[in-house]
Amino acid sequence: MGGATPHADDTPVPVLAPGTGRTMTGRLWTYVRDERGAGGYVPPAVLFRYMPDRKDERPAGHLARFRGGLYADGYAGFDRLYGERIAEVAC
Repeated sequence: MGGATPHADDTPVPVLAPGTGRTMTGRLWTYVRDERGAGGYVPPAVLFRYMPDRKDERPAGHLARFRGGLYADGYAGFDRLYGERIAEVAC
């Protein structure tokens, strides 16, 4: 999370629902940075965070200490992040 402009996204993943013998849909939140193409010096990195749902509090918690620009899709859960600390960088 040390880069200036990470890319954020979430992906649905099937996970075993304990005791039911079925699967449920969880979310794999992904935060990627690779600023080499823009002259950045921070090494590329990726952070994966599993969460059982897609609540907007998930990215808010993951990015609580982040400052910079955020590349993200149109998911409304990212909207509450944009303001003084985080600038929206549309993708």
